[in-house]
Amino acid sequence: MMDTKWHACIDLDGTMYHGSAMIEGADALISTLQQLRIPYQFVTNNSSRTPEEVADMLNRLGINAKSQDVLTSAQAAASYILKKFPGRHVFMIGERGLEQALTDAGVQWTADVEAVWNEEVDIVVQGIDRSLSYAKLEAAAAAVRKGALSILTNPDLMLPSDRGFSPGAGSIGAAIQAASGVEPVVIGKPSRIIMDAALERLGCRAEEAIVIGDNMMTDMLAGHQAGCRTALVLTGITTAANRMDYQKRSGVNPDMICETLDELRQWFMEQAHNNE
Repeated sequence: MMDTKWHACIDLDGTMYHGSAMIEGADALISTLQQLRIPYQFVTNNSSRTPEEVADMLNRLGINAKSQDVLTSAQAAASYILKKFPGRHVFMIGERGLEQALTDAGVQWTADVEAVWNEEVDIVVQGIDRSLSYAKLEAAAAAVRKGALSILTNPDLMLPSDRGFSPGAGSIGAAIQAASGVEPVVIGKPSRIIMDAALERLGCRAEEAIVIGDNMMTDMLAGHQAGCRTALVLTGITTAANRMDYQKRSGVNPDMICETLDELRQWFMEQAHNNE
């Protein structure tokens, strides 16, 4: 197998799987990337799961994955804080994925509401939190009003669930913004911050990377803003029926549009064949 300059940033929900079911061709696509020695990262806005939990889930679905293949918005947020604001005190609203990401990065953090009132907090970082309380919301807004930097792991307003849709991290972030009057720094897609983190992991330039995803408003917009090539797959949110509407709303024209993951897999194989 030949080495190639291409690197892939791959979305998960709607691209690799729907709920607890693998999307047809996801396993074969990843196997082909491995065979062609094309480096890749699964780039997800999900901040609740740890990379190990994401990899375990993918493996259960039949998609080969290791924890180091996974970049979550929580990890990107922790990396951003560590690089830009080392040694700062962080108040965290989130779940296990964000807790572990901050700890692994060596960021000093607390989830204790009383700490906000008793000591100086430099940063509020917030992801999905399904045990959110009014006390947490009040403390976060107060800290931001007093000058703490507000960081949002991902702007997703809604998440698919067994009940249809549930409030996402972006909904909580909207409440903090409304109560503080301050717009947060957004880490996850469509922000280029998470894409820059993925490119750093892959060790490549933006023009050497292809962002693969089903969402024009997050995946394709993030890839475009980071200067990457974009490959839209019609396996999730974006369909043949709504694609033109999403293209107008996002202002992005994907470099490639594939109806199936197998179509994308064939493209990678053709690229490898042409470079032999």
